[in-house]
Amino acid sequence: TIESLEHGAPALRPVHFPAILSQALGGVVLGLKMLIGGVPGAGKSTLCAELAAQIADKLQEDAYWLDGEQNKQLVAELFGRTISPLHRVKLLSRRNKSGKAVDWRTALKAVPSDASVMVIDSLQRWAGGVLQQTAMLEAIALMPQTALVVSHFNKTGQFAGRIGNEYDVDATVIVRPKAIEVTKCRWTLCPRVVSRTGQ
Repeated sequence: TIESLEHGAPALRPVHFPAILSQALGGVVLGLKMLIGGVPGAGKSTLCAELAAQIADKLQEDAYWLDGEQNKQLVAELFGRTISPLHRVKLLSRRNKSGKAVDWRTALKAVPSDASVMVIDSLQRWAGGVLQQTAMLEAIALMPQTALVVSHFNKTGQFAGRIGNEYDVDATVIVRPKAIEVTKCRWTLCPRVVSRTGQ
């Protein structure tokens, strides 16, 4: 399809939240997708929990947490670390109540279209192989919710999986112990680095 850009779509307008992830990104454009990476223990999930709770609270809509690694108590603790409200957060685990594994396609279908935000923790747990990760990110890109996708790092300190994962999202964020680095963002000049001191 050939289209004119003369009277194009409106500019991407970020919404600002107090969460440090929002500060690092220069705000969040609702409905877009972010890949959040870092070494184990860097605080990726905690920072996503803080931002997801604030988005859900501001929009007065539910947040969905798709968890592939932790139980209900541990996920709840992520929100407690930043004193973030849980009343709008719904948990979708990789195993249902009978212990049967739930695949990522089924999990994504369970997220209602009117949900404000979803957190996928983590891409590698939900979609094991490179092809599955690509398929999952492509499916997420077609969904209306704001998405925070947590990614593991490989041994060389890069996002695990194929390099294309970084191109399948609208922003990429690296969480380090003392700083947050935004390496790609469609609405903010990059690279950007925001200190975590004083958190």
